[in-house]
Amino acid sequence: MKTVKRIFAIAVAVLLIAMMIPTAFAASNTISWTCTFKGYTYTVYKVADYNSTTGAFTALDDSLQYDVDNAVTKAQMASLAESLEDYSFLNEDVVAGFSTDNGSGTVPVEDGIYFVKCTQRGPNNKAILMDSIVVFPNANDTTTESINLSSKINEGQPTVDKKFKVGSTLTAEDQTYGTVDLSAKSKTITYVLTADVAGSVTSKLTSYVITDKMGTGLKTSKHDVKSVVLKNGTTETALDYTVSTDASVIDCATTVDGGVGTTGNTFGVSIAAAELAKDSFYTEGNQVVVTFETELDYATAVVATLIPNSDALIYGNDSGRNVVPGPTVNAKTYQPYAQKLDANTNQPIAGKSATFGLYEDEACKKEITTAESDPQTGIADFRVKLPAGTYYIKETVAPAGYNLNSEVKAVTLGGTTGTATVTIKDTPSKLPSTGGNGTMIFTIVGGSLVLLAAALFVVVMKKRSSAK
Repeated sequence: MKTVKRIFAIAVAVLLIAMMIPTAFAASNTISWTCTFKGYTYTVYKVADYNSTTGAFTALDDSLQYDVDNAVTKAQMASLAESLEDYSFLNEDVVAGFSTDNGSGTVPVEDGIYFVKCTQRGPNNKAILMDSIVVFPNANDTTTESINLSSKINEGQPTVDKKFKVGSTLTAEDQTYGTVDLSAKSKTITYVLTADVAGSVTSKLTSYVITDKMGTGLKTSKHDVKSVVLKNGTTETALDYTVSTDASVIDCATTVDGGVGTTGNTFGVSIAAAELAKDSFYTEGNQVVVTFETELDYATAVVATLIPNSDALIYGNDSGRNVVPGPTVNAKTYQPYAQKLDANTNQPIAGKSATFGLYEDEACKKEITTAESDPQTGIADFRVKLPAGTYYIKETVAPAGYNLNSEVKAVTLGGTTGTATVTIKDTPSKLPSTGGNGTMIFTIVGGSLVLLAAALFVVVMKKRSSAK
């Protein structure tokens, strides 16, 4: 009896081992993957079983059998992958799932055909070039199939640009601003911000914000958005948007890993969620273009100092948010001065002021403003900030006791020097009371007139005497 029991126990053990062996061998295959991009999720679906006895692959869905046979016999894997893209039954045959955030990983599988499909894309993604088909056993007779997912992802970071709009042209060159119209007290500056559209129809964005950061010398309280459009070539479509100064919208320096930081941005233009939900938003070549105006801040603008203005793009979806910095463009402003000096001493005329006019034209018909010179230094501050160019200064009222100098002097503003000063010299109008040729001349002229009058008197009297 004991012998029978032992034999039975051995038989059961052998049977169990025999049952385990196929399972162990069936699960000895491995799908090994690598990916350098984060924010992607892949799902592994089983498409067909494999019969080791017959060597046949049987599709889990009968409608796919033709594609499965072609994939195996004719190596038409791309055709099978295309057929699988929209199959709803796949959700019933999930083998595993993984995120690319880890950079690499493995998935153990049995013999059969598997579809490795991207089910969540990163916000930078334009398209998945092709999902992967894996077959075990395969023609290479290997039990490990390696997939480089990076090569299958078309990921391109959007570019961000910023330019001045000067008339009908766009330029990134430094521009100078100010005003010759003092009633306006400012000069309008127009900026154009441009950013590529990221995401794709199958990986739509949930946020898309173009931010703008103004430097000292610009009116941070004034950001008049003129238009926000979706541009593709010459075609422009108006977009729905909101303008915000909320830090949670425009400041993500501490919330985005590796972000460039946008602390201090004055405002952000957020594209409406309804626009981001449209397939048309993700057409290849689309760009978002924001045009806005601001003004030079006379209270804070420092002459000949670069006034920076930079932009950035903040965008994302469920996979995370990204920040892309844009370029910086610089504005400048300039200021003219005049100084009054005594023509004889080349020194300021102490205690006396002159009045000067600042003009746009050499004929001095277009007056910008006037200024009086300081009675101690002789300097006249016109208290205006002007763009680069040539202007004209003329004395309009001379200091008491001095002759008016009517000479028109040109002053050129620009370059690295923020200010320019013209010097205008006056001569005294009162001559010295003693000494000098001036008194002698008057004495000679006066004496000559007296002698001439006396001579005439003598001549007249002689004529009268002769007449008698």
